[in-house]
Amino acid sequence: MKMRESNVTAKILTLVIAIFLWSYVMSETNPDQTQEYRNITVNYSNTAALDRQGLVIMEPEEVKINVRVTGKRSEMAKFSASSIYAEVDLSGYNEGNVKIPVTVGLLDQASGIRVINHEPKEVLFSFDRIISREIPVSIDYQGELPENYVQGAVSSRPQSILISGPRTWINEVEKAQGIINLEDKTESFTISTPIKILNDSGEEVRGVAKDPGFIDVTLPIYRAVELPVELVTINELPDNYAITDIEISPETVAVKVDNTVAGLTELRTVEIDINSMLEAESMEVKLVLPEGVSLLDENQKITIDYIVREVVTSTLAFSFEDIEFINIPEGMEINPDLQQQTFTLQLKGYDAETEEITMEDLNLYVDLEGYEAGEYEIEVLWEEIENLSIVGLEPPVVQIIITDE
Repeated sequence: MKMRESNVTAKILTLVIAIFLWSYVMSETNPDQTQEYRNITVNYSNTAALDRQGLVIMEPEEVKINVRVTGKRSEMAKFSASSIYAEVDLSGYNEGNVKIPVTVGLLDQASGIRVINHEPKEVLFSFDRIISREIPVSIDYQGELPENYVQGAVSSRPQSILISGPRTWINEVEKAQGIINLEDKTESFTISTPIKILNDSGEEVRGVAKDPGFIDVTLPIYRAVELPVELVTINELPDNYAITDIEISPETVAVKVDNTVAGLTELRTVEIDINSMLEAESMEVKLVLPEGVSLLDENQKITIDYIVREVVTSTLAFSFEDIEFINIPEGMEINPDLQQQTFTLQLKGYDAETEEITMEDLNLYVDLEGYEAGEYEIEVLWEEIENLSIVGLEPPVVQIIITDE
């Protein structure tokens, strides 16, 4: 019995020694080994939670970490970085900046290899809420129209668009812009043009959705023409008034003319009752613009300046001696027997000017060219004086006797 117990004890002792010796040999021939794997991509999990909250990741676009693992050399020889997984759980966060821990693990847990460290252990994320905003569309132009052509008022459909995206990017938006090329354009046109979203520096803001992305733009093109202004009056002034020295300012006006308009040579004013002009010596007038014609300067004003004058009639008395006889036939003379004749002259003209007229200004004369000796009644003539007319002469003729010398 004692012999049997002694054998069991010896066997157990032998087994322990064998295990010890095996462990020692294995530790010497298959030691532990540590390895660092760099730039391991971190997966984003639960991104659907962000979508439900209307959030989007602003930063970072991608996360990479370094992972240290350890294990027996024989296992490590078969190990690769593809067996490492790293992730961040994005559920449960709100708009703003937040640090999120990185979870690291191994796909094959039975290999005996384990993770001993990873860096960084947490990552700073920035979340933005997706927002929308309506913004008007402005039109900018490239190139220039040909000479003597101008553009009219542009119209676009739609006049505004809906933009959406992360709040940070939407807040950068200064304007929505469509661009139209004017080069060589001589007729009105409609074009569909893409919309750019710009910040206050004129740079395009990326990542912003546009609805719609195009707009239809209609741009009228006109010929630029300079036309004279013609004053149009109606009715008649009283006999004792006249309007003189009318000046239109400006004398010509620049207008935009549609290609359908032809043969236009002047612009007329609306009809002005000439009697209304007696109330002042200056007034603003409107133009009659035919269809397809508009002022180049919408604020253009047309004025007329003039002088209102009273017309008066005055009477002058003169004698035979005040008349000059010209072209008296050679060898003949005027008999003095009729030289006592007197005459009355009625003048019509503007007040002050008429009152200052003298007989010397009138230059009354009788032309005797072609006459022979005899007794005649001949019409008295005079030189024309501006703004003055002779409305009556009594008697209208002068009696003379032409005799031989």
